[in-house]
Amino acid sequence: MQPNPLGAVITVTCSAPTRLDAFVQRALPGLSRRIVRRLIAEGAVRVNEGRAPKGRLLRPGDRVTFPALVPAVRPEPELSLPIVHEDELLVAIDKPGGMPGHVLDPRETGTAAAFLVARYPELARVGDPLAPGLVHRLDTGTSGLLLAARTPAAHLAVRTAMRARSVEKRYLAVVLGTPREARITMPLAHDSRDRRRMMPAAPGGRAWPAETTIEVVATHAGRTLVAATMRSGVTHQVRVHLALLGHPVLGDALYGGPAAELSRGRHALHATAITLPHPADGHLLRLTCPFPPDLQALVGEGACP
Repeated sequence: MQPNPLGAVITVTCSAPTRLDAFVQRALPGLSRRIVRRLIAEGAVRVNEGRAPKGRLLRPGDRVTFPALVPAVRPEPELSLPIVHEDELLVAIDKPGGMPGHVLDPRETGTAAAFLVARYPELARVGDPLAPGLVHRLDTGTSGLLLAARTPAAHLAVRTAMRARSVEKRYLAVVLGTPREARITMPLAHDSRDRRRMMPAAPGGRAWPAETTIEVVATHAGRTLVAATMRSGVTHQVRVHLALLGHPVLGDALYGGPAAELSRGRHALHATAITLPHPADGHLLRLTCPFPPDLQALVGEGACP
């Protein structure tokens, strides 16, 4: 996944004192502060034709040049991914581990979102423009079911069902050792020391409720295949809860997982099933996705999910 080369640029003259990052963010509505600061750090933003830090105080008359970025995903029809389910309102794909599900920067390529918006152009008008149509997220290193809604009404219906905990998601993970079976109820929060990570929430702090049920499926050569079922959907929930049990996901370096025989950017976690009320009429729709060969190899052919 690489950002596209810069294309068209915009030059704007500053009319009042302001910080550079705030000025660019106002000029590029829809882009996050993180993307704006990345552009500045890369030197893609210029002040009077020179590089400048994000905190530079602009003065009236300063000329600021920056990429003409639009918050949208560029369709990539050359990508090909397995389609698990398709109807008039929903589509589900099998995302490979190591492929980003959506973009954080409009210049990024090679994402599942780029495949989806190329095959289903209507998704560009649904939900987050950088995650078109997607009703949930999958981490880059996680494989499996990724679900999108094809209309705004369907998107709203599925998101509402998720908030009501009417959607059940099941994951398969490979860990070292044998964890105990458990129902983990541990609210999560962002780690203030490392914004990439989530952590158990401190009392009284901002937190997201999270509950995961862990079951042992099979063991092989010191490794265990576990199933994790949840109705909440907090960022990194399964990864953090397994790490709290003392058995982080293999390959998940962010949470202390041991190295494994996996490709770069991959960890041993797979979204294998999702059950939800269909937005058309409320009937329960259950979708499943087979366990991938790279993870099966970690636990042997006899350990069938």
